[in-house]
Amino acid sequence: MKVANTSHRGVLISVKPQYANSIVEGVKTIELRKSFPLDLPKDQKLIIYSSSPEQKVIGECVIKEVHKMPLAQLWDFCINKAMISWEEFEAYFEGKDSGVAIELIKPRRYVEAQSLVEYSDKQVKTPPQSYQYLNL
Repeated sequence: MKVANTSHRGVLISVKPQYANSIVEGVKTIELRKSFPLDLPKDQKLIIYSSSPEQKVIGECVIKEVHKMPLAQLWDFCINKAMISWEEFEAYFEGKDSGVAIELIKPRRYVEAQSLVEYSDKQVKTPPQSYQYLNL
């Protein structure tokens, strides 16, 4: 389901299917990233692309807040909300001193998942490595 034209932009992220589905179901309320913009407008829309094998835009949520913090503090902050194990956390942030927690609210699964090209009206042809802005 394509979102109606609005004057604001959304942020597209690519997420492994198990995490993408947990986000749009409202189970995973924090997405972790090595880097992410910290100065997004309040209530920015986050578009969820489920990576291989699904390879579809499956839903969206709203960014409540973005936090950058040292890894020990980040783990304590997200331990029950990011839906990952300590081993996954440690492997993902290997070699880093800090990370980013994106607090998510208002999850919504689209009735019909779409390819990136369909969803973005040809703005995006390949999934972003980290994130990509979209004009919605």
